[in-house]
Amino acid sequence: MAKLGLTYTYGKGLTPPAQTLDSFDAMYTLILWLPLGGGALFMILANRLSNEAKPEWLRKSQLLGRRIMQFQLPPRRVWINWCGGFSVLDFILMSLVVSMNLMWFIKGMQDFNTRYDALAETGITTPHPIWQLRLEWAALYFGVLLFINVWMLLLPIPQSSFLQDLSGLDYHQMIRYHRQGRFSSMFVDWSTVSSINYLAGSISWFFGLVLWVTSMNWCRRRFWEVYYRTHIICFLGFMLFAYIHYSGSWIYFTPGLLLWFVDLVLRAGALANTTTVSACGVNETEDVVTLQLQASKRAATCPLHDIVLLLPSVSRWQWHPFTISHQTADGALTVRIKRYGRWTQQLLHRLKLREPLAVRASCPPYAGPHQWRTDDVVVVLAGGIASTSVLRVLSDLTARKHAGLRSPSKVYFVWVARHAIEFCVMDLAVAHESTAANGWLSTSLHYTGSEPLAATSELVKSNKLEKVSSQGSDSSDPRPGEAKPRATYARFPLASPFFWNMARKMQPQITGPIHHAIVVGLVFFGAFVGRELAYNWYGEWQSAGQPTPYQDLYWRLSGVDFLCFFVVGLGFPFLFGVFLPHLFRYWMDTRKGGNPEELMTSFDGTWDPASTGCELAGDALVVPDGDVSIPIQAGRPDFEGLLATVAKETQAAHVGVYVAGPTPMLQSAHATCSKLNSFKSRTFFDYHKMAGFL
Repeated sequence: MAKLGLTYTYGKGLTPPAQTLDSFDAMYTLILWLPLGGGALFMILANRLSNEAKPEWLRKSQLLGRRIMQFQLPPRRVWINWCGGFSVLDFILMSLVVSMNLMWFIKGMQDFNTRYDALAETGITTPHPIWQLRLEWAALYFGVLLFINVWMLLLPIPQSSFLQDLSGLDYHQMIRYHRQGRFSSMFVDWSTVSSINYLAGSISWFFGLVLWVTSMNWCRRRFWEVYYRTHIICFLGFMLFAYIHYSGSWIYFTPGLLLWFVDLVLRAGALANTTTVSACGVNETEDVVTLQLQASKRAATCPLHDIVLLLPSVSRWQWHPFTISHQTADGALTVRIKRYGRWTQQLLHRLKLREPLAVRASCPPYAGPHQWRTDDVVVVLAGGIASTSVLRVLSDLTARKHAGLRSPSKVYFVWVARHAIEFCVMDLAVAHESTAANGWLSTSLHYTGSEPLAATSELVKSNKLEKVSSQGSDSSDPRPGEAKPRATYARFPLASPFFWNMARKMQPQITGPIHHAIVVGLVFFGAFVGRELAYNWYGEWQSAGQPTPYQDLYWRLSGVDFLCFFVVGLGFPFLFGVFLPHLFRYWMDTRKGGNPEELMTSFDGTWDPASTGCELAGDALVVPDGDVSIPIQAGRPDFEGLLATVAKETQAAHVGVYVAGPTPMLQSAHATCSKLNSFKSRTFFDYHKMAGFL
C-alpha cells in the first residue's frame, strides 16, 4: 500500500518524496474507478454477442432469476402506490445500503472508543464529558455517511450505463433508485474539525436542500422548468462547495460522474451536427406533434429505442428524451410529442408558422437486449398518446415475424384512450397484422371519452399535414406547367455552435464498438489526468516547504481539482474521441464531390401522417388499403381478466407485460401482475414500465 501513489517530478529528492497522488488517493482510484471502467468495456464486448445465441438452459436460468428478484413483497398495493413497488431485488439493495451505512458508522464509533480508551489510560482528562465527545464524533460520521450515499446516488443516472445491461433493469427502474436514494443523502453534520471549510459546507448543504425539495413530485410535475433548471444549477453548486468543504469528497462523486461523462461526451457530438425535420404535422386537436427525422445509413446500428432532441430555435440548452414510435427500413424515424409545457407549445407555434426547424438529435450508442423478443408471450397495455412508447415493441415484433426471426408465440395489445383520434397513429403494419386471420396479434381498442364515438369520428380526424422545410410548406409547390425549383441543400447558419451550416441526416454517436470503447477509455484517462494535474499544486507546495496555512490551501486545491476534473475529463475525450471524427465526417460529406446522400434537401416530397396510419369511422378504426377494420369498444378493459385468459390459453411460463400510460394505469397494471404472480403458478407476468413522467 505504501508503494502506491505518484511522486511529484520536482520533489523526488525530499524525504519523504513529495507526491501528487498519495497512497490513499491511489487506493480509492483503483477500488472505485477500475471496476466501473472495466465493466463498461466488458459490456461493450458482451453487447456484440447475440442474445438469441444463448443456450436454452441459460435463458431459463436467467428468467428464473428475474422471477425471483422481481417478486413483489407485501403489502404490494401500498408499496406500488408509494414508491413504485418493493421487490426482492429492492429489499436486497436497501439492505446493502443500510448495511454499508451501519458498518461505516459503527467503525467510526469504534475508532472513537479506541482513541478515548487510550487517552484515559494515560490519565489525561478531557474538558468535555464523554457523552458530548461521542455525540460530536457521531456528528462527524453523519457527514461521512453523506458522501457514501452520494456515491450510490449517482450510479443509476447515466442513460447508457453498462449497469443497466448488467442488472437487466431499464432506465426507468434505475431512476427510481436515484429518486429513493435522495432521502438518504441529506444528513446534518454539526461537528467541528479545524481542517474543514464550514462556510463551503453550509453553502453546499443549502444547494442540496433546494435540489432535494424541487425534485419532489409536486414540483417536478407542476413546475417542470423550475425543476429542470434548479436540478442542474443546484447539483453543480452542491458538488463544487462539497469539494471545497472536504477535498476527499471526490472519492464518492467521481465514480458516478465518470459514467455520466461518457453520456455527456457522446451527446456533445450532436452539438455540432445539425439536421432538420424531413416531415412534421399536428393533429386536428393540436395536442400531438408528429416529427419525422431521417437517419443516416451510418446509423444502421442505432437501436429502435429512445432519442434525445434539442431544437435551437426553441431552446439551446434543453435536451428532451422521446421514444421512437416507428422506424422504416430506409432510416425514417417517427417521433410523436404530446403538447405539455412551454417547450412543446413553442414547437407547435413554429410549426404553425411554417418555420424551418433545425434539430440536433442524439441516440444512445447501444440499447440493452430487447426482452420482448425472447418472451414466450407478450402483453402490451397502452394509455392515450403514451402508446408511442409501446408501438415500437409491436412494430419490432411484427417486423421480426415477417422476417422469420424468433418472436413470441402470441401478442396481445390493449389500447385505452380518452380521445379516439389517438388511435389513428397506429402503424399500418401493426394494424394489418391485427386483422390477419392467423390471430397472432390480438388487438382491442377501448374508448373512455365522454363524447359518443360516432360524433367523435366526424368531428375529429387526423389532419393532413404539410411538410415544413427550409423553403416553407408544400402549399408553395409550383403549379402545373411551372418549372419546379431546383432542390437545394438545407442550411442553418446559426444552429451549430461550430458553424457547421449544412444540414445532414441524423448521424450516429459512434462508429462502432471499438470507437465506443475508445471514448470510454479516454473519459477515464482524461479524468485521471485532470486530477493529477490539479494535485501537482499539492506536490509543489510540499516540495517548496512553504508555511502556507493548511486550511487556506485545502479549499483552493479542492476548487482547482473540481475544475480540472471536469475540464480535462470532458474536454479531452470530446476533442480526440468525438469532435475530430465528427469533423472529418462533416468535411467528407459537405466538400465538393463529397457525399450528397448524407445532406438534407429542401424538397424531399410531401409526407402526410394520415396516410401512414388509420382512420376513424363510427365505432371502428379503418385500416387503409384493405376492407378491414378494428372495432372500438366503450369503457375500460378488465386487465386482470385478460391476464388470466392469457395464462389459461397459452400456458406460457414467461409473459412479458409492457405498459405505458398515466400513473394510475401503471400502478393498477403493476398491482395486477403482482397479484397474479406466485411461486405456485406456472405463468410469471414480467412487468415492464415503458414510459412515465420524469
